[in-house]
Amino acid sequence: INTLESSGEVLLTILSSLAQDESRSISENTRWGLRRRYENGEYGISTKRFMGYDRGEDGKLVINRKQAKIIKRIYEEYLAGKTVNYIKRILEREKIPKWDGTYKWQSTTIQSILTNEKYKGDAELQKGHTVDFLTKTRKKNEGELQRFYIEEDHEAIIEPKMWECVQLEMQRRKQYTKDHFMNSYSYKTESNPFYGKIICGECGRAFGRKTWLNGGQQRKVWQCNGRYKKKGVQGCNNRHIEESSIEKIFIIAWNTIIDKIESCKAKWTVQANGDDLLTAYRARDFLKLTENPEHIDKVDTNFIIRILDNITIYENGKIIIKFFDGTEIEYC
Repeated sequence: INTLESSGEVLLTILSSLAQDESRSISENTRWGLRRRYENGEYGISTKRFMGYDRGEDGKLVINRKQAKIIKRIYEEYLAGKTVNYIKRILEREKIPKWDGTYKWQSTTIQSILTNEKYKGDAELQKGHTVDFLTKTRKKNEGELQRFYIEEDHEAIIEPKMWECVQLEMQRRKQYTKDHFMNSYSYKTESNPFYGKIICGECGRAFGRKTWLNGGQQRKVWQCNGRYKKKGVQGCNNRHIEESSIEKIFIIAWNTIIDKIESCKAKWTVQANGDDLLTAYRARDFLKLTENPEHIDKVDTNFIIRILDNITIYENGKIIIKFFDGTEIEYC
C-alpha cells in the first residue's frame, strides 16, 4: 500500500473499516458466549486479588483458610460498631496482610469485602459490562443487561444471616447520618468514642466536641452543631454538656442494665429468636457480653461503639440513653 497515492489511502480506509467491523463481531460473539455461560451457572474469576478464596481444580472457588480468618474478622468488627476506616487502622496497626502480603489497606477494599455476596456462598454475574468494544470502557450494569444470581454456588466464609446483617447495618448507618445531618458515620479517633452518638433533642443534629480554655485549663464539652450556623449568629438553643458528664451518664446507664440483668436477658432471648436479623444479632451479642455481668467504672471506646446507639440531650435537662438492643434509659 502506497500511502502517498490516493488509491493507497482508499485501500487503507477500507481495510481499517473491515478490521473495526471484525473487532466488533468478535466482541459481540464473546459477549454472547459469556451470557450463555452465565445462564448455565458458569463463570471465571481471578482469585489473585480476591481475598478468602483460591481456584480449585474443578474451577470452583475453594476457601483459603488463612485469609478466611481475616474476612471473618472484618465482618465481626463491622457488626461490633466499627467503621470501615476504623477497621483499616486496626488491620494496619496489627500488620495483618492483604492478598499481596502488604499491610497497606484501602477503605474501598474493606467496603468491597463487606458487600461481596461471594463470601456468603452466592455469585452474582454480569455486574458490569463493556460499553465500547474499541476503548474497552466498562461500567456498572444498572439494568441495561440481564443479571444472573446463583445461590449456594460454593462454600461460604460468612454465614448468610451474618452477611445480611452487615447490609442492614450499612442501611441503618446511612439513614442515621441522614436523620442527624452528618457527613458520615465514622470515628475520627479512637479517643473520641462518642463522636456522632450525642444527638440534639431539639433540632436532631449531632453534637460536636469542643475544647474550651478556662483559667489555663482545658475543658472538653459537647455542643449542638446547629448552635451557630453562621459565625456570631445563634441557631439551636440547646445547652452544651461536659464530656465528663456524658461518661458518667453512660456508666450509670449500663450499670442500671446490669442491676436488672435477669429481665434484660429474658428480653434478649426473645429478640434472638425473632425475625429481625439485625436485632437478633444484637441480642445474641448482648447475651454474650453479659455472661459474667459486672458493673463498670470507666469508659472504653470499643465497648461504647459496640453497645451504644445514641445519647439524646434536651434543653430542659432530660437525657435519654439508647442502646443497640432498643433499651432506653432516661436520666435527669
